[in-house]
Amino acid sequence: MKFFLYADQLNPTQLKRRAPEHKFLYRATLADHTIKFCRWSSQWRCGLASIVPSPGEQVWGAVFELTDEDLISMDEFEQDVPQGAYRHLQVNVVTDAGDKELVTTYAANPIGKFKPKDHYLDWVLKGVKQWALPEECLQQWEAYRSK
Repeated sequence: MKFFLYADQLNPTQLKRRAPEHKFLYRATLADHTIKFCRWSSQWRCGLASIVPSPGEQVWGAVFELTDEDLISMDEFEQDVPQGAYRHLQVNVVTDAGDKELVTTYAANPIGKFKPKDHYLDWVLKGVKQWALPEECLQQWEAYRSK
C-alpha cells in the first residue's frame, strides 16, 4: 500500500523498526494542510505532529510502499499513543514530477494543543534530511522550535 509519511515517521531508525520492508517511492507534498501538535506522546513527553486542513499551506513528506505486515506494525505505534488516536486517511499528494496521486496517510484525532520539544524536532529533522526534503521543509520544522 502506498503511504504518505511525514514528521517523525520519516526518521530512518523509526521507519526501519516499524516498517522494515518499506520501499521509498518519491518525495511529495500534501496541499492545503499544515502540521499541528494535537496529540500528547508519553514516550516523547511532548506534542506529536499531525496533519490538519489549512488552505494555502502544504506538508512535505515522502511516499513509501508498505507491506501488510509493515502497516500492522505502524498502526500499533509501539503503544506510544492510545489505540484509535490516529486514523488512516486517503489524500491526494503531488509528486516530485508534479503528478497527483491518491495515497493513504495518518491523521490524528485531536485532543488538544501541545508543544513539541527539541529532541522530538531533532528526530523529525533527521528524517527530513534522510529523504532530502527541500530547504523549505527543513525551515518549517526548525520554526516549530520557537512556537
